[in-house]
Amino acid sequence: MKQRLSKQLLQKYQQGMCSAEEIALVESWYNQLSKTNNEKDIPELDLAAEDRYFQQHIFAPELRASRHQRAYLKVAASIVFFLMAGAALYFFSQPQQSPQPLPFSVGQFQADLLIGNEVVSLDEEKPFNPAYIAQGKGNNLAVKTKKGQEFKMELPDGTTVWLNADSKLEIGPEYDVNERSVFLTGEAYFKVAKNKAKPFIVHVGNTSIEALGTAFNVKLYTNDSQLLTTQLDEGKIRVSNAGLQEILLPGQSIELNVLNGAFQRKQQNTQQDAANWKDGYFEFDQTPLPEILADLARWYNFTYSLAPVYKNKVLSGKISKKESFEEVLKILRFAGINYTIDKDRLVLVP
Repeated sequence: MKQRLSKQLLQKYQQGMCSAEEIALVESWYNQLSKTNNEKDIPELDLAAEDRYFQQHIFAPELRASRHQRAYLKVAASIVFFLMAGAALYFFSQPQQSPQPLPFSVGQFQADLLIGNEVVSLDEEKPFNPAYIAQGKGNNLAVKTKKGQEFKMELPDGTTVWLNADSKLEIGPEYDVNERSVFLTGEAYFKVAKNKAKPFIVHVGNTSIEALGTAFNVKLYTNDSQLLTTQLDEGKIRVSNAGLQEILLPGQSIELNVLNGAFQRKQQNTQQDAANWKDGYFEFDQTPLPEILADLARWYNFTYSLAPVYKNKVLSGKISKKESFEEVLKILRFAGINYTIDKDRLVLVP
């Protein structure tokens, strides 16, 4: 007797307990549903309710070039949130560097403080202290995250900084004395304390971003892209590069090509927040797969390569950063993406 689709079968599929025949049945249903959205063959599922939930968590397949519409992948699988068990960190009399995150593991709230030749490990139990600036003895100090790490800290003036994975923020010894300048590599979100007498300036390569009381996101990973992106949530900022200036208002963003200095202003998509990473989510809106992999690789600490067939593929969706990498791999498979893993390298194959 031919087996019918059921919630029990979907649960078996999620748990990896299906036979080859059952896997073929479930995946055939997924493919058919994404094309026809036909409910008649699956009487045990409330697709309207399921669909509303899954569209918030599961990636959508790429847009077809001939059709200007979205086709979200409907997958009957629950997103499981894993509670992170806190591992005790022991601090000896000599400061030590934070441990190197394991490949394909969920990222941690950690960073390294660099003061001259000294390295101090920071985390939730040992946060950044503005007094460290005085220890720099007139030199810049830096807070640096590895792949698989992110960090939140408060500067001496009350400005809060969220530092994303594989990023570095340098702070000068005169910070909040005569000026408020920092130097960023990677990505960070700033919620700036108001002080009209001392504008807050973020230097990213040859670009400067000046703010008063403002909340904004800045991103530039030169290994992945030559586009510097800035999104403004509150206040007003001035973006300057090679004599050109642009003023951003709330709800606007700018893409700046750091090679030729070209600006492109955009109105922020209200359905997507570029700074959701600091709140514990990845969010993608018809985002090219290479950009998605770059973000995932920084958080889960892996390297990757992808076949040319995937370079123009786009995905949409929102997923918790607490998800294990195994759950991410399931989502990629649901989106029709094949892969192999070689040590710390994810290889996407046709």
